[in-house]
Amino acid sequence: ARLKDAVLACLDAALNTFDPTVQTALLRAASYGKLFCEDVDGDLRDDFVEKCQQVRILHNVRDPAIGLPLTYTQFESLGLETLVHRLVSRHSHQLALKICEAAGLSQQKQRVLEHWACARIRSLAGTEDAAVLGRQIIQKLAICPGMSFGKIAGTAYDCGMKDLATMVLDQEPKANDQVSLLLEMFQDDRALKKAVESRDADLIYEVLLHIKSRLPHEGGGGIKLGSGHSEPQDPQEKKFYSLLRKYPVVLHHLVAYYENTGLDPADKAGRQSIEGLKKVYYELKMEPQAGRIKVVESYMKMDWKQRLRMLEIAKDLFKNDPYVAAATGAQVRLLQIQRKCEADYRSKFVDLSVNATLAKLIRLGHTDRAARIRKEFAVPEKRFWHIQVQTLAEEQDWNGLSTLAASRRAPPIGYEPFIEACVANDSTPEAVKYISKLALPNEKMEWLCSIQCFGEAAEVAKDEKNVDALRYISRCAKGKPVVKRRIDAMIRELGG
Repeated sequence: ARLKDAVLACLDAALNTFDPTVQTALLRAASYGKLFCEDVDGDLRDDFVEKCQQVRILHNVRDPAIGLPLTYTQFESLGLETLVHRLVSRHSHQLALKICEAAGLSQQKQRVLEHWACARIRSLAGTEDAAVLGRQIIQKLAICPGMSFGKIAGTAYDCGMKDLATMVLDQEPKANDQVSLLLEMFQDDRALKKAVESRDADLIYEVLLHIKSRLPHEGGGGIKLGSGHSEPQDPQEKKFYSLLRKYPVVLHHLVAYYENTGLDPADKAGRQSIEGLKKVYYELKMEPQAGRIKVVESYMKMDWKQRLRMLEIAKDLFKNDPYVAAATGAQVRLLQIQRKCEADYRSKFVDLSVNATLAKLIRLGHTDRAARIRKEFAVPEKRFWHIQVQTLAEEQDWNGLSTLAASRRAPPIGYEPFIEACVANDSTPEAVKYISKLALPNEKMEWLCSIQCFGEAAEVAKDEKNVDALRYISRCAKGKPVVKRRIDAMIRELGG
C-alpha cells in the first residue's frame, strides 16, 4: 500500500513541477515502482496513463511558443474543453487537435478543424487559388467524417470566394444545411438540385417557395393567349420557369401546392392558386393543363359573355385532345341554349346540366324543345324517357304521364320506372294502372303486395290459379281482415 502511495506521489509531483528534467525522473520512478505493486483492477495503471497524458499536455502548453504556463491546479480548474477553446483562440490548432485526439473529444475536434478552416480562408482570401485551398481543406477535414461544412462555406462566401464556398459545400452531409446556404448564395439551381436529390418533399417545397418569394408580384391577369407575352419579361421569372422545365418533379410539387391550397373561385386563396397555376401553365406552354384552369376560371365570371369567351379559349387549348375539346364545345353550345331559354321563358337555366335543362323544359311544358336539345347533345333515348317520367310524376301530371306511356306500344324503359315514379310521388292508383301493364304475373303480384293492394294481387293469383301465391298474399294481408277473408274464400274455391 505504501509503495502504491509512493507511485501516486511521484505522479502528483511530476504534475506540479515545471522542470522537464525533474518530471522525467519522477515519471521513471513511478513507472519502476508500479511494476512491484499489486494492481488487480487496473486502477493504478489507468491513473498512471491519465497523469502521464496530463504531464505531456502541461509540458506542451507551457512551451514559450504557446505561452500558457499553467499550474496543475489551474489546469484542473479549466478542464480540457476550455483549454482546447483557449488554444483555438490563439490559433494553436495543431496542439488543440492533438489534445482532442488523445482525450477522445470528438465534438471539440470538429470545432478545432472548423475554426482552422475558417481562419485559413480569411487569411488567404484573394491570394490563394480557390481550387487548391478547397482541396487542402477537404483533405485535412477528411480525418473527421460526418462533420458539417456549412460554417466553412459561409465564411468562404462572406470573404468573396464563391467558388470555394460551392466546392466546400458539396462535402456537407446534411441536405438542409447545404440548401439553406446555397439559397443565401443565390445559387437557386444548385439548391433545387440538392433538394431533388435528397428526395425530401418538405425541402423541395422550402426551396421552391423561397425562390418563388423573390419573384415580382405575379397576378397572372395579364397573361392571355396570343397576347404576345408568352415569355416572362423579368430575369428572375425566366430563371424560375427554366428551373421548372429542368426539374419536372419540382413542377409536380408546385402544382400539388396550388391544388392543395384549393381552387375554389369563391375563396381568395383559391383565386390566387388559380392565377398561379394559370401563369405556370402558360409560361411552360402546357396547353391542356392551361385549358383546364381556363375552364375553372370561366366560372369565376358572372357575365355569361366573358364565360363563353373563356370557354372558347379553353377549347382552342384542348386542340390536341379531341374528346375534351368536344366536351368544352358542347358546354359552350349548352350555355348559349340556356341563355336563349332564359330570354324566352324568363326562368333560370344557366349553370344547369343537360339533364336538368331537359327536366326544366318538360316541367314548363316545352317537351318538343327538350326533344330537340336531346338530339343535339346525343342524350340516349332511354335516359330521356327516364327524365320525362320522373319530371311528370314530380309535377303530378298524370295525364301527361299516361300520354307518354301510350305514345309507344312498349316504352323503351318498360313500365317499372312509371310504377316507381308513381309510388315515389304517393299516387297508388296511378301505380296500379301501370302495374296492370306488366307482362309477368309474378311481377304484378310483387308490386301490388309492395304497395299493399292485396285484393288486386289476389285477383291476379286467382286468374293464374296459383294457390301458393294466394296463401302468401293472405299472410301478408293479416292486417286487413275483410280482404283476408275474401282471399281465403278464393283459396277454398280453388280447392286449396
